[in-house]
Amino acid sequence: MTRARFSVGIDLGTTNCALAFVPLEGDAGTEILPIPQWDSANVIAEAATLPSFLYLPEDEAVWVAGKHARNKAADSPGRVAHSAKSWLGHHAVDRSALFLPWGSEDVAREQKISPVQASALLLGHLRNAWNDGFAGRGGDFAFDAQAITIAVPASFDAAAQRLTLAAAEQAGFPETVRLLEEPQAAFYHWLEQPENARSLSAAISGRNPGTRHVLVVDVGGGTSDFSLFEFHDADAQRGPRIKRIAVSDHILLGGDNMDLALAHRFEPQLVNDGELLSGAQWAYLVARSRDVKEQVLASEGPPDQAFPVVLP
Repeated sequence: MTRARFSVGIDLGTTNCALAFVPLEGDAGTEILPIPQWDSANVIAEAATLPSFLYLPEDEAVWVAGKHARNKAADSPGRVAHSAKSWLGHHAVDRSALFLPWGSEDVAREQKISPVQASALLLGHLRNAWNDGFAGRGGDFAFDAQAITIAVPASFDAAAQRLTLAAAEQAGFPETVRLLEEPQAAFYHWLEQPENARSLSAAISGRNPGTRHVLVVDVGGGTSDFSLFEFHDADAQRGPRIKRIAVSDHILLGGDNMDLALAHRFEPQLVNDGELLSGAQWAYLVARSRDVKEQVLASEGPPDQAFPVVLP
């Protein structure tokens, strides 16, 4: 087997997916793969992330992944599957059963997909994006020839991990694909920054030498993870020693819940007393709440900056 050229890391997220890669030889740094996707019904564009939404257009049998699918969650919620990763970790359902989009009457049962299939479609889109981007560079640049790692919640149990690997298999990933806990991946990335590693080493060897503990809090789109790491210096050749010593239970709390909470907060301001939004209006409001949340978190404006919410 030809030695891999790149280490490829994939974040299969509840809300967004991303793919990063780094050469296994040389000093080049990590790069993010631009992911082509439908930006609208007529435009394809590249973006650093792939929204984890899948849209089934009417009279078609092919699910569309990405930004256009996310946009359609507002006006065609019954034809959009999302939060597949949260479903993968949900023990109360058969995660190989066809029930996404959840509660939809717009998609026939035989056209629905399982959380495993939805995850496979997202992973397959990333695999195709890589192969299209490196087309013509030779077989050793093919996706299947690389060292592939998928990040998963630290609180995923063995069943959820197996289902993630099953989705990767459906997407055509090589059998050598590995899983890595997301907080651990974040901690490794943090340690890649020389100033961070130096400050941690200095704290260990300073006035109160000894082991230090690092808590990594990962609030994601559908889950929140808390991982505790033990860190202490070794000899110069081996480098620091890191051990994950504790992890939280599986907590289905994340960005999705924030969107719902905002929508519930907005609803009384958009309807008359005693009235409720229709299903379509509620789906639109949740999608708009998601947009507002991301605008607020990305904004560097004044504390009293206004973000209007309009309900058609």
